[in-house]
Amino acid sequence: MPTDPSRFNKAVSAAHATTSSITALLLLRYASWPILPSQRSAPQDAQGKSHHLDDSRNPTINGHNKLANALTAWETAYLLYDTYAMIHARRKKDQSAVRAALRVVARDSPITLVHHVLLSSALLVLQAYIAAGKEKGMWVITAFLLMNGSTPLMHARWWNRQRTGASNTALDMAFLATFAVSRFGVVYWILTKYGQHHGLGPCQAYAMLRKRCQTGTAMLVGLNAIWWTMLAFNIAKRNIKRRIH
Repeated sequence: MPTDPSRFNKAVSAAHATTSSITALLLLRYASWPILPSQRSAPQDAQGKSHHLDDSRNPTINGHNKLANALTAWETAYLLYDTYAMIHARRKKDQSAVRAALRVVARDSPITLVHHVLLSSALLVLQAYIAAGKEKGMWVITAFLLMNGSTPLMHARWWNRQRTGASNTALDMAFLATFAVSRFGVVYWILTKYGQHHGLGPCQAYAMLRKRCQTGTAMLVGLNAIWWTMLAFNIAKRNIKRRIH
């Protein structure tokens, strides 16, 4: 029998999320992140005081690691593949043209499609900076890859529903917990590691970030909080409906 593209893509996604998360964690905990000699100090005003925290010697911002660069290249390639795979699976299922399949994916999975397009675009820009030797924040970007940690459980829930026709409460709760740790815990860890270089706690470190970094971090946490709330609501709704019936 031919392989179901959706099942195959979810298996690839789960394997990718597992391997990339493990690789990122190993790089963050055990690899070296040297500072290149060409890095400059933060800009200073007339009194010689920095406008911002001086991250010129902060490995979370200016640390370099070739394996981390390669990992982001792999992540870029995977996101491009996965975007294609979603459209291909729909095209094969409906026996439709590419444009028609793209419209269906955009209608049925708009959040996923926009997420893939925006993230892969950002990573493509990052590859240009890496090629020019001007990359920054690679420790932070590598840490963000740990947000893939909840993906295997997300697919496990799908496979379970396909097999049994019903949701599994234990898998649902495990997914919600893993999602929270991988999305919110990772941001807290990044702020903690960043702040340690300056002798600051995570909340103090956030307060000292540049405005665009504060805004980006707040948006990331806020969007993930909305996503987590929607997931929790849908899971609770399904469980209540199942108990009633």
